[in-house]
Amino acid sequence: MPQKKETSAEEEALQNALLPIVNRLIDKNFENADDKIAAKITPLIGGAIREQIKNQKDDIVDALYPVMGNMISKFVAKSFEDLLNKINDKIQNGLSTEAVKRKIKAKLKGISESELLLQESSSAKIKAALLIHKESGSLLCKVEDENATLSDADMLASMMSAIRSFVNEWINNNESYKELGEIEYGGNKIIIEASGHSYLAVIVEGATSKKTYEDIRHVLEEIVSKYAQELRDFNGSYENFPKEEIQNSLKNLFLKTPPEATPQSKKSPLLWIIPILLIAYLAYLFYNEYIDDQYEKHITSMIEQTSVLAPFRINVDVEDKVATISGKLPFAYHKQRVDELLRKVDGLKAIHDKIIILPTLTDPMQVSANIAYLIKGINLNKQNNINYIFDYNTLTLKGYIADKKTKVEFLRALQTIQGIQKINDQISIQTPEFCANLYFKTASTKLDDASHQKLSELVNIIKEHHAKESIKIQAFSDMIGDTQHNRELAQSRVKNIKKSLQETYHLTNSITTEIFNTPPVGIDPKTEPQKARCIKISLQGNKSNV
Repeated sequence: MPQKKETSAEEEALQNALLPIVNRLIDKNFENADDKIAAKITPLIGGAIREQIKNQKDDIVDALYPVMGNMISKFVAKSFEDLLNKINDKIQNGLSTEAVKRKIKAKLKGISESELLLQESSSAKIKAALLIHKESGSLLCKVEDENATLSDADMLASMMSAIRSFVNEWINNNESYKELGEIEYGGNKIIIEASGHSYLAVIVEGATSKKTYEDIRHVLEEIVSKYAQELRDFNGSYENFPKEEIQNSLKNLFLKTPPEATPQSKKSPLLWIIPILLIAYLAYLFYNEYIDDQYEKHITSMIEQTSVLAPFRINVDVEDKVATISGKLPFAYHKQRVDELLRKVDGLKAIHDKIIILPTLTDPMQVSANIAYLIKGINLNKQNNINYIFDYNTLTLKGYIADKKTKVEFLRALQTIQGIQKINDQISIQTPEFCANLYFKTASTKLDDASHQKLSELVNIIKEHHAKESIKIQAFSDMIGDTQHNRELAQSRVKNIKKSLQETYHLTNSITTEIFNTPPVGIDPKTEPQKARCIKISLQGNKSNV
């Protein structure tokens, strides 16, 4: 016993001797290694806070209430101040375009301008969204508005977990279990939407609507459906946690359109007066347009029924019962006739005469008479048949003419008639008919000089008239000897003719052939055997465009 007391006294003396030295060393170490100590102790503090929230929620709430209460009060005061500034700015800009639009909008909704200003200024705006783990109260990820600065997001997440657990336990002890839905302070709310292993806390500024809650619920459902496994297995480590992907989903909340305005029970009379006035105005415009159109038709008809004015183009335009007349006339006499017609029209407010007198214009009646005289002369030839349409300054020709030379001379004569500025040529050349017989010696398929001469005549006609018609070749037999042999001779003769036309004369017209085992009609093979074994070649005359 005496020995133990002695040892205890020695240890106490030793502690008293070393304690000042150790304290100085610790203080010095803290001064020289602040960053190292902070790095070592920070993970312990986070774990300690989570453990404290889990086991002693009431103590955490009591400890944080003075700080968070003051912070929330300042936030509410600042938000209300911003709201007043917005309203003041809009009132000061009372003469701007936006102010006029706002006055009209307030009238249509049946509310005062101040109510509309307050409604616009207090529309819901999402400031921040926090996804929080239920079990640990850890902040999984957050997304803030570009103007928001939520520096103590982890502390707010812990506080939210404590408040939510406290309220849910109180509700569970008093009635059926329900989740805490929202926390309201001033004009702001923290909307809480819970799932199995996490919940979403959204800080909203201003008035919320049903659509705001639906958007929050939809985003949480999207996150839970995609990352249910990661949320369930979260153990405090963010190494394999899809934080960026979840943040992208939360950003969708900030892209939502503002909530629709609440329908007003009071409706302004302007809602039905304005449409009626608009319909009446449109009906007035359509009626005026109809009246102006009737005036135009009536004046145009009067001009067309006046023989001295019919050949000329006179434009009529009536707008609001004011007639504007424009065009070109050869003499002042014609313009005077137009004025006389317009003075007979009742109801016109005014007449604007924009007609121009061009004395150089040729009388269209005289021009038409000269054209008719020339065409009547060309049609004396039965091979010509030409018709015309003269629309002052433009002559359109239709029909056919005997040959190209006659056509060129006819067009040159028309160009000498003063008053024709343009000729629309639709005249065709009449292709003459051609028919010739080619004869061959007995058992011969060779073309003689006479046959080549007739083929040359056919080629000249086709090229001169640019004929596109088909050439027809018919081969006949003298019926002397074997029928099959005679048929083969006829085929060889036809083949030589086609070869000469296509390769020697380079014709592209189509060629049709017929082989007969008999002579032509009216030819006796016994008395005229050469005529009986002839080849008949023909071109059906037609009208071709040149």
